Amino acid sequence: MLRVFLAGPPRAERAERWVRYAADGRPIARGRDVPARWPVDSSIEVVLAAGHVRLIALALPPMPRDRLRAAARFALEDQLATPSDEASIAVGEAEDGRVLVAVVSDPLVRSIAAHDRRATRIVPESALAPYGDGWTWCASEAGDGFVRRADGSAFAVGVGDDALPPELVAALAQTTRAGAPPATVHVAFHNDASRLAHWSQSTGVAFVAAPAWEWARASAATFSAAPDFLDTSQRSDRTSTRSTYARAFRPALVLAALALAVHVGALALQWTWLDVERWRLSRALADEAAAAKLPDAATPGDAAAAIARQYAQLRHRAAQSAPGDALPLLARAAPSLGALPPGVLRSAHYVDNAWTIELGKLDAAALSRTTHRLGDAGVDALAASTTAGMRMRLSLAATAR
Repeated sequence: MLRVFLAGPPRAERAERWVRYAADGRPIARGRDVPARWPVDSSIEVVLAAGHVRLIALALPPMPRDRLRAAARFALEDQLATPSDEASIAVGEAEDGRVLVAVVSDPLVRSIAAHDRRATRIVPESALAPYGDGWTWCASEAGDGFVRRADGSAFAVGVGDDALPPELVAALAQTTRAGAPPATVHVAFHNDASRLAHWSQSTGVAFVAAPAWEWARASAATFSAAPDFLDTSQRSDRTSTRSTYARAFRPALVLAALALAVHVGALALQWTWLDVERWRLSRALADEAAAAKLPDAATPGDAAAAIARQYAQLRHRAAQSAPGDALPLLARAAPSLGALPPGVLRSAHYVDNAWTIELGKLDAAALSRTTHRLGDAGVDALAASTTAGMRMRLSLAATAR
């Protein structure tokens, strides 16, 4: 396994640090070379400097993992410094009701992936650092630094000598004003005891020495759990084991295997029939759109969308509402929203065929019941936490158009 640290967009003439690892995760070779001289491993994991990445611990309601990225983007849309389509978002595993979300420039991710086709993962350096009680201040391979908070989030800081970086001073002052300063700042790089004592006295927060940290010594499990901007599926180190009782239960296992084979065969036939029916329906949709001479209907999905648009236009011409209009959509959602506790609904506005509603504090069970009711009513609901409570985006489900 080869891992390469990038302090910025890759350049053919700039030497970058690389580390090769054995199968058990031990570093076995190190170097610093231009990309043309990197070892010829079949795949590369890229570690991206912490200064390029925002690492955020985001509170999100329980949801399938395939919806986490969209929910995280929706929750952060008013916090991103760049347009949302120019930001690449990666999500880690959910833990204690929080999801670790990494945000970086999408052009930077694309340039790294295009520079070397062997790149299979791109993970942020800050997500490899330890975190726990208090804050952990680490030195970045890029020459600056970053601080990882107790909730797993991180922010970049500059390099200071005797004086603390201004970003760290400002962050400590903000937490002090909020009444929740960290109990300790662990300094995970070499420093004098007198300097730590001076910083402790000047800020009122204890600065203590911690073992020096560098990304190359992070464990294989830490690398595997880090958010990945290329969305490579995480590999598992699980190994199959053979039961010591297999021989005794061999006849039963044979019968179970035969039953399973019959079941799988029946499922295969059913899936084949469903595929044929789906093909017929898709063909019928495309033929219907073609007969009506609807534009942008090259595929069955496009044809269904074009038919829905045409249906809405015809109803509008007849001075009637369409299913995706503001009032019909709100009428679908109203019974579910009416079951919310009094005073929770703060505001609502309709833009681009969707309602965005602002809610106050809502527990996870009530939110889950509401989203399920909305789904049963033919309304797609995407929810995310905000500083004031919850934000929910409601749109007409495809099955209700």
